Amino acid sequence: MSKILIIDDDTFICEILKKQLTSNGYKVETAFSGKSGMDAVKNKQFELVLCDFRLPDTDGLELLQKIKAMAPSTLVIIITAYADVRQAVKLMKMGAEDYITKPLQQEEILALIRQKLNKDGQPAAKKEPDHIYTDGDFIMGKSDNMRSVINLSRRVAPTNMSVLIQGETGTGKEYIARFIHQHSKRNNKPFVALDCGAIPKDLANSELFGHIKGSFTGAVRDKEGVFQQANGGTLFLDEIGNLSYDIQVRLLRVLQERTVSRVGENKTQKVDVRIITATNDDLLDEVNQNNFREDLYHRVNEFKINLPALRERKEDILFFANHFLDASNKELGLRIERISSDTELILQKYPWFGNLRELKNVIKRAALLAPGNEIVRDCLPRDIVYPSDSEMNSDKVEIGESKLKDASSEFEKQLIMRTIEEAGFNKSKAARLLKIDRKTLYNKIKQYGIEI
Repeated sequence: MSKILIIDDDTFICEILKKQLTSNGYKVETAFSGKSGMDAVKNKQFELVLCDFRLPDTDGLELLQKIKAMAPSTLVIIITAYADVRQAVKLMKMGAEDYITKPLQQEEILALIRQKLNKDGQPAAKKEPDHIYTDGDFIMGKSDNMRSVINLSRRVAPTNMSVLIQGETGTGKEYIARFIHQHSKRNNKPFVALDCGAIPKDLANSELFGHIKGSFTGAVRDKEGVFQQANGGTLFLDEIGNLSYDIQVRLLRVLQERTVSRVGENKTQKVDVRIITATNDDLLDEVNQNNFREDLYHRVNEFKINLPALRERKEDILFFANHFLDASNKELGLRIERISSDTELILQKYPWFGNLRELKNVIKRAALLAPGNEIVRDCLPRDIVYPSDSEMNSDKVEIGESKLKDASSEFEKQLIMRTIEEAGFNKSKAARLLKIDRKTLYNKIKQYGIEI
């Protein structure tokens, strides 16, 4: 007999649903607050939880996270008012099984529960959805290579293995890191992200490990580092290859000993942190060039996930473009209905070296410029509609494999400008992405009159 828990502060609704479900062969318990609901989940096993989105002591998101952390296999269906449907959809993206709106229809609820539970009272086998959203922006897509990434992420998520995510700028490495965290046993603990390429070298120690007041000029108060902030949860270190050698040494020691000490402090503190790192460089190549410690590489690379570039999964381009159009409509208050067929062809042919980030920006700009309810080709930037020959004729042109010597001057200028933007206007990071030194980059900036 399937066990169902109903969590709702409306006692009348609870009793009506309990009576109906019991008469249809289900074993039902009720709880009138989030706390009493969680107590029930702690002490008993339920196949399904019907949970009101608005409770006097908590909300649906917090309760969903707690239930999933405690009983990952338990299905959660959200009961919500029509006004909260958008929030309910977001909860589904975070792991809720489904939602149902008030006023409740008893037969509708019964049909939904029967659909979700099989004859044995166990969760019915799920068909893998066409897309998965994480944090509202990330979409899995339909391509086989991206499905493989998601499958690998699901497989490694419940473990404590360190994960290295490798992929070009803009492919969604942080979203994959968040996906792993949300499907891990640490999902009720903090997820902390740090872009190692964006922090000055002299502040890296403080950002990672914290400092105490007076430990250096400008340290006017005690500060926790990201290791302390992520204690018990997941720490995501983006562009780890940008860390200096001495920071790499200290990071390795922290990962080995699971203890950390703040700058200027002698005592150590134990930390329990799952490490996920990301890079758009080939870290093994960096190891061979003595730019990255080999022992640290093996420590962070217990499990590697290679994130494909958008041009390697062209069947996803329109899928993403339409999602970004929906997001742009909501953000900008627009009502653009579609992308014209000739514009779709342009989007599919373009190589998208900036990946999802570039596509998102292009669609947002195009939506703003759309003359009616449709995005037409004139809404796209000129370099998207008329890309240079060097861009279109080489499938291997990548920011990480500098083609500056072979490119035309205009393409060289556009490539440098795009790379600087994608590096967050960090010129040192941009030089690394282009595989040139800082001096060469400064000369190119001056040569082409690039304003930063």
